[in-house]
Amino acid sequence: MSTPKYPRSLRKALIPDLETYPVVALMGARQVGKSTLGRELAEERGMAYRTLDDRDVLRQAREDPEGLLDELAGAGFIDEAQRAPELFLAVKAVVDREQRAGQYLLSGSNQPVMPGAVGDSLLGRAAYRTLRPLTLSELRLSETHAGWDFLFDHDTPGVIEELERRAAASGMLNWRTTVETGGFPKAVAATADMRRRLLDDYVEVFANRDIRELLAIESADRFEQFMRLVASRTGQILNVNGLSGELGTPVTTVRRWLDALERSFLIELIPAFSRNAGHRVTKAPKLFMADVALALAAAREPEPTGFHLETLVASDLAVWRDASPNRGVHHWRTQSGQEVDFVAERERRLLPIETKTSTAVGASDARHVKVFVEGYDAAVRGLLLSADPAIRALTSKVIAAPWWAVL
Repeated sequence: MSTPKYPRSLRKALIPDLETYPVVALMGARQVGKSTLGRELAEERGMAYRTLDDRDVLRQAREDPEGLLDELAGAGFIDEAQRAPELFLAVKAVVDREQRAGQYLLSGSNQPVMPGAVGDSLLGRAAYRTLRPLTLSELRLSETHAGWDFLFDHDTPGVIEELERRAAASGMLNWRTTVETGGFPKAVAATADMRRRLLDDYVEVFANRDIRELLAIESADRFEQFMRLVASRTGQILNVNGLSGELGTPVTTVRRWLDALERSFLIELIPAFSRNAGHRVTKAPKLFMADVALALAAAREPEPTGFHLETLVASDLAVWRDASPNRGVHHWRTQSGQEVDFVAERERRLLPIETKTSTAVGASDARHVKVFVEGYDAAVRGLLLSADPAIRALTSKVIAAPWWAVL
């Protein structure tokens, strides 16, 4: 089975990074496409390539890191670099000696080692980027992430016009099919039945092999059960005590396992929006699996739900947020039960977003969005995303649009 080549919007950030920093660290979960993107960039820039998934290369990186760097002749792409922490001090020595941009591209996944090692050894010398599963823009073969910036414009007619343009360019999409496809390149290329099997195997491999490089796990079966339970909670408020009780595992262990999943880029914890506006709000984060098809397969659920459409939106918002330090993504829920799935933030402007799977929505579906907009002066407008193809203003400050007009 060959995997199609998809454009990656992160390329546009990596190229100037390589022209500015001596080291660029490309982070992300296994099988998300780091090796493919890294090798493309390395070939274009004349950089040598080594992968620490190769046992001989791994042994050399651990026992003779200086010799490995000498073989790269001062410029190279080292894949899965976190497997040899000994490498980072050797990289620092070369970087400090030669002091030029674009010397090393390092990729890392599934371990907390690399961010700490690079941060300690290469402070001020390295840029970090996270490669996430394929976005809908990339699946449409676009090198540019469609993004959410236009929705912060005060010109409502202009925003609606752009939504209509995007919806027409996309064509109507089935959210269930999109959710079941996900964004891991190898899984996207597979048939529906094989995709489920590949993603189920992904969970088993992580629980039985990869996690042992991260944590001392006594029972792989227990961790696999935990991971599948977490997948079944995608799109929901994180309840550590609930997970602990259901698994019969101490809260401290659950927190440690959650941290391992987060630092392995397999889950995303979206913080609560708690800026005071007269509301008592829930402060717990919302938990999302990094890939929606992985969430569905890992939980072994027969059909996708609204939580999975929400997870798809969360993944796209994460890509948008990562591209600029002036952006943020939160969720909002009051103790009285009012909630908004997401609050996107750009240069201190706010955009509350609600997602629904319904094919026919109205103003009542956006009532909590309306409450948020009325309660926060920084809210430009509210957005209701659903499977309803009609694009329209539900109120003077709330727009309804199909989800495919934004993603």
